[in-house]
Amino acid sequence: MKSLICVLFLCQALIANAQSHYQGPIIDMHVHVAVLPGESGNLGAPNTILDILPLLQPNHMSNAGIITIAHAGNMTETRSRNDSLLRLHELLPQLIPICSVHPMDTTAAWEEMARLKSKGVDILKLHPSAQHFDVAAPQVAALAEKAGDLHMALLFDSYSPEDANELGKLMMLAINHPNTQFILAHMGFVHFKELLAIQAWKRYAWYKNNIWMDVSAIAPIMGGNSPFTAQIRWVIRQIGVSQFLYGSDFPLFTFKESIAAVRRMGFTPAEEQKIFHDNALRLMYLTKTSQK
Repeated sequence: MKSLICVLFLCQALIANAQSHYQGPIIDMHVHVAVLPGESGNLGAPNTILDILPLLQPNHMSNAGIITIAHAGNMTETRSRNDSLLRLHELLPQLIPICSVHPMDTTAAWEEMARLKSKGVDILKLHPSAQHFDVAAPQVAALAEKAGDLHMALLFDSYSPEDANELGKLMMLAINHPNTQFILAHMGFVHFKELLAIQAWKRYAWYKNNIWMDVSAIAPIMGGNSPFTAQIRWVIRQIGVSQFLYGSDFPLFTFKESIAAVRRMGFTPAEEQKIFHDNALRLMYLTKTSQK
């Protein structure tokens, strides 16, 4: 009898724990997919679409933002990369194509952006470290302006070990281009406290609340049992949970471990729902409707 009571209490505890987290569909806004021969595994694990698809449903993924990164000076390859994502989206509409250009390709990059927008692409990926450009370069500002004209959001990697000022440069880029939506991947990583400037900017009429952040990498590395967890959670709440998105950074982190990391950060189920699902829907709605 005592054993039965213990089992019942254990079941109740497990149910209560499950109910303490958001259990609905998840939108992952940061999934790297290999699209060229020999590219799979470059980020530590196989990441072709055939590696990704079996993992979506078991992890409650309703949508996945699939990412590629363009190289400078090779528009043929850039278009090939982007067209690969478009074909995947056509076959599997739950996949969100997050295409890429290189800002140093200037006019050719802008033409590619217009082509992509005409095909329904709303988000572009830029990686200052991997693509080897300075966020403060005038070509980046020109691209950001073009993105605003086209109503495209820009997903930037926001941490570089080579440029300690990169996060500040990105934030200033967003301020100077208020009609463009910016997503700062990894929320600045080890520089995350700098984001608190947004809390002050929100008091000014000129700030258009156009900076979003994803929690990829920072959640599994610095969340959970980390001494930084409470600080990260506090920063997110100070800025506003509504501006944060879930991203796994697959295959650097698995869907399972990145989801678990966010759940360990101490958010309420309602906050988790915003991060895991609702905020991404709102951002994508903005890119679709701001042109009307």
